[in-house]
Amino acid sequence: MRVTVLAVVLLDVALLALTQVAWLTFEVGSVPLPVSILVAAVTTPVAVRVVDRCFPGSRLVFAPLVTWFLVVVVFGFWSPTGVGTFPADWRSLVLIAAGLFPGVWMASRPVRPTPPVDA
Repeated sequence: MRVTVLAVVLLDVALLALTQVAWLTFEVGSVPLPVSILVAAVTTPVAVRVVDRCFPGSRLVFAPLVTWFLVVVVFGFWSPTGVGTFPADWRSLVLIAAGLFPGVWMASRPVRPTPPVDA
């Protein structure tokens, strides 16, 4: 069951990374509105915490971060049409930082063991 949860979380992280890269160039008029940066800052720590709950004390907590980073970098810099989808400004660096830093911070915090429930 735990391996299934890990697989679903990694698939979810990969799909979220694809969506975040795709929506990074969203603009309202001529003003960039990178909503995907906020989504990355919220979702990567949640994915890390879910894996940490399933595998406490394991290094598998970094699997969502590595998956997210690889998908963002690959689809940000390379695409089937040639040039990647990363804009040539601050948004690409902020997306990577907003996805990695909260996730690493969450991975470095230990999970508190749940107290046993008496029947």
